[in-house]
Amino acid sequence: MIYQTPREETVAVKDVSFDVEKGEFVSLVGPSGCGKSTLLGCIAGLQQAQKGSITLDGKAIDNNRHSIGYMLQRDNLLPWRSVWRNVVIGLEIQKKLTEENTEYVSSLLKKYDLWQFRDSFPNRLSGGMRQRVALIRTLALKPQLLLLDEAFSALDYQTRVNVSCDVWEILRRENKTLVMVTHDIPEAVSMSDRVIVLSKRPAVVAKNVEIDFGANRPNPIQVRSHPLFQQYFNTIWKELVQ
Repeated sequence: MIYQTPREETVAVKDVSFDVEKGEFVSLVGPSGCGKSTLLGCIAGLQQAQKGSITLDGKAIDNNRHSIGYMLQRDNLLPWRSVWRNVVIGLEIQKKLTEENTEYVSSLLKKYDLWQFRDSFPNRLSGGMRQRVALIRTLALKPQLLLLDEAFSALDYQTRVNVSCDVWEILRRENKTLVMVTHDIPEAVSMSDRVIVLSKRPAVVAKNVEIDFGANRPNPIQVRSHPLFQQYFNTIWKELVQ
């Protein structure tokens, strides 16, 4: 991916290649400005790379855009719409507000303790609740692949840890495939099945780190006290500071 201006061109992503298995949670980490969000934008089909290909389930990403959900740094809930009307907005836009999809959204709100707030407006919700609403809005479209771009960075530390745990548990239950961009190594280690470390710009894959805490993996809060947690952290940190 190359950004061009009248004066110069900047190569943001040079040679990045990886696969993500169905149901896998993969995090991308790397130095600031290395092209992590650019790469996510290309996967989402929001940016067009000059070279290379991206496929989802064997088909070019351009033909699969409706199969991808994207969560940004902020929840971007519309303040004049209730929780219910926020979570169904994507279905409205795509003209998919069917009885089946409405029942699915209702089940998500009930399952994740937001049903009683369905008629509330975003300004009545905590930061963590807003982020859960944003996630359910994304899940409402039943995406095959979910992209998270620094999705918890706007939250304070304690809320961030708790919300990342909530989101992790929701996504595990819903068996979603995830690619997450984060600059927070503990977050990446605690949530992911695999962490891909990118180099300085222009980005290449510097290291692929498999995260394995055993068959009965603890949740992202509990895993931070696991004996292997610091080992994975150190492996990723050493690669980033080289």
